Amino acid sequence: MKRLATILGAVCLAATPITLVGPAGAAGRHQVETLTLTATRHAYVTTHHTYSVTLNPCTDRFSGTGAVQVGTTWLAIETITVTCDGSTLSFDASYPTPSPNVAYGVNEVPVVSGSFSGTGYRDYFPGTRSWPVTGTVTVTATTDYANHGAYVSADPGADAAHSCVGMPITH
Repeated sequence: MKRLATILGAVCLAATPITLVGPAGAAGRHQVETLTLTATRHAYVTTHHTYSVTLNPCTDRFSGTGAVQVGTTWLAIETITVTCDGSTLSFDASYPTPSPNVAYGVNEVPVVSGSFSGTGYRDYFPGTRSWPVTGTVTVTATTDYANHGAYVSADPGADAAHSCVGMPITH
């Protein structure tokens, strides 16, 4: 599995405002990336969502938090995980209200010019329903560590020492 920004670079060459680094950041090394993802779920009530997600370069999974718009207020109550299998975006977002274990997302939706559109799902009592979901994906920040030692020096500690940030990409 490749990093999502690399994939977006391949399928979204004309995308703006996506800022892309090379295929693997500094000289083909794992780097930390932060993405902004917006999504609109077109259901019986249209809902707007925004997320800030960070890549775990060791697992190629993005995770983070987000907010859902209720009226004119944004409630920062959501969590999200994001993956990509080559040229498609999948995510699962969940939030605790109006009832526990409410989730929605998309599976294997193509990303074109930084945008996606497809059939998503929403899990809630008593089951799962399909709904259209549209949105955007934008790279908002990256690191550029020349090697693993530079990363550990910048953020000393056991977590940094065990991380793959700055190490060569082998997949």
